[in-house]
Amino acid sequence: MDMSLIWLLVAAFAMLLGLHGGYFGALADACNTIGKGLGGASEKTNGFQDAITPPSSTNARLINWIATIALFVMSWFYLGPSGLGAAVILRVLAAIVVGAVMKSEPPKKHFCTAIYRSMANREADFVKSGDQMRADAMGQLRAKFESSSFADQLTS
Repeated sequence: MDMSLIWLLVAAFAMLLGLHGGYFGALADACNTIGKGLGGASEKTNGFQDAITPPSSTNARLINWIATIALFVMSWFYLGPSGLGAAVILRVLAAIVVGAVMKSEPPKKHFCTAIYRSMANREADFVKSGDQMRADAMGQLRAKFESSSFADQLTS
C-alpha cells in the first residue's frame, strides 16, 4: 500500500474519532450539568448524571476509545513515531475543537432534547417490561426536568 494513502487514512480516522469523541464528551458534560441542576447537587457530586445519561453514549465512548487505541497502534506499526505523533495530535485537536463548539451553559437544545427523549424512552421501556418502580423513578426525574430551567431549551 502506498505510504501517502496510509498517512491519509490515519489522518482521516484520527480526525473522525476526535470528532466523535468530542461530541460524546460534550454530551457527557451536558448530562453532568443537567444532573447537578435537577438534584441541586454540590459541585463535587454528579447528582442525577448517571440516571439521565443515554445508555448508548457509554457504549459509543467505549468503542471510540478502543478504536482510538487501535488507530494509535496501527499508526505506530505502519508509520513509526511520527505517524503516532500525528495521529495523537489530530485526534486531540479534533476533540478539543468539537468540545469547544458543542459545550455551553446551559446545555445546547440538541443535548437537552436527546437527554429528555432518552429519559422518556427509558420510562416507556420500564413500563413495557413491568418494572413499575423504575418507571415511576424515571417519571419523577422526567417531571423534574420538565419543571427545570433546562426545559426551556426544549421549546426555544
